[in-house]
Amino acid sequence: MCLLLREARQRVLHCRRALCYAQICLLLVLTGQIASGQISPPKVKFPAGATPAPSITPPASSLPAAPAFPATPPSGTPPPALPAPPKASGFDPYADPTLPTSPYQPPAGMPPPVITDPAAVGQKPLFSEATFGQWPRFLQQIRFRQNYLNRGGTTGLGWMTTDLSGSFLFPISFMPKNAPLLITPGFALDLIDGPGGQFPPAPSAQMPPKLYSGYLDFGWSPQLTHGLSADLGFRPGIYSDFNTLTNKSWRWQGRAFGVWQTNDAQQWRAGIVYIDRLTIKLLPAGGLVWNPGGSDGRMRFDILFPNPKFAYRLNSFRNTDLWWYLAGEYGGGTWSQKFRPAAWPGYPPLQGGRSGRVEYNDIRIISGLEWTGSYGLKGFMEAAWVWNRQLRYDPAYVMYNPPDTFMVRLGLTY
Repeated sequence: MCLLLREARQRVLHCRRALCYAQICLLLVLTGQIASGQISPPKVKFPAGATPAPSITPPASSLPAAPAFPATPPSGTPPPALPAPPKASGFDPYADPTLPTSPYQPPAGMPPPVITDPAAVGQKPLFSEATFGQWPRFLQQIRFRQNYLNRGGTTGLGWMTTDLSGSFLFPISFMPKNAPLLITPGFALDLIDGPGGQFPPAPSAQMPPKLYSGYLDFGWSPQLTHGLSADLGFRPGIYSDFNTLTNKSWRWQGRAFGVWQTNDAQQWRAGIVYIDRLTIKLLPAGGLVWNPGGSDGRMRFDILFPNPKFAYRLNSFRNTDLWWYLAGEYGGGTWSQKFRPAAWPGYPPLQGGRSGRVEYNDIRIISGLEWTGSYGLKGFMEAAWVWNRQLRYDPAYVMYNPPDTFMVRLGLTY
């Protein structure tokens, strides 16, 4: 039985082999006839009256042939290499770009700022409220300051000031791209504690209990040439007790500086400031801003008149820097007010009900701390000794010298 099955299996294999050989031979014969033209494709016969569609021949291409490039590049000088990206000291490529850097170090890849902001270190500037080394956004900064001067006795003069302002960036088409216009509206409330005009040695000296200041500051800092720029500003405002509003309530202040940045460590400034007070209208201003260690240095000297300053960085942790500073400041201002009647022997009387102006001046030596936090938040707190205090009145020009006192001031900037 096994022999019969083996013999049947062999016959089946022989049949399969023979069938494969026959198929191969048939394919070879058909291929040869097609190649020799013995077999032609069938022709299509159209019905009577029908016209076959004309054959379409593709037009020759009108595009020129692609040029042949040589196998080897032509001899000559190689093209110049692309410049490397700017490197800034202390730059971290993985840091959050929205977080601030050191208050005296510009953002990575940007040149040093062409102006300095005394408010950044807790010092209230004469006029400048804006900085130019920041990200180009519409709202640049919001600032809040609180100032307190101690009265120092019954014959003294106390003063408390609350100041709120904000800086907005306006790119203008006819101005250079690197010099936008900064507009800073601001408002300040002054609460006065004495003198009341009821005691010697200043019976005619009087101040209203409240004074108000509203202003609009315009700042522009164009880059003239490499290393040479300008710092220009104009600030109109109304300064009054709001019991009287006349042309004397307006104050027109301004500044004009030429700025020469010699290197990362030195900046020279020269110009004038117009403060529009009763006794002093115009002041020369300027000096040297010196960073001994450059943008990463720990010290900064602002040898400037009338607001000098020395700052020392105490500590740096991630995006927070802590600075200590010692500064000088020429403080004060001018307001319009409505005088009350007062008449004392030996003193020129002030005509009650008449409008006039009052001027306050002092000199301050300040010591404080300033820090920068996350997302552009900065703050400061400082203490000062205030001396050479003066009150002057218009039109009678009665002068009163309050005693020396101390001052405390703090603020936040975002």
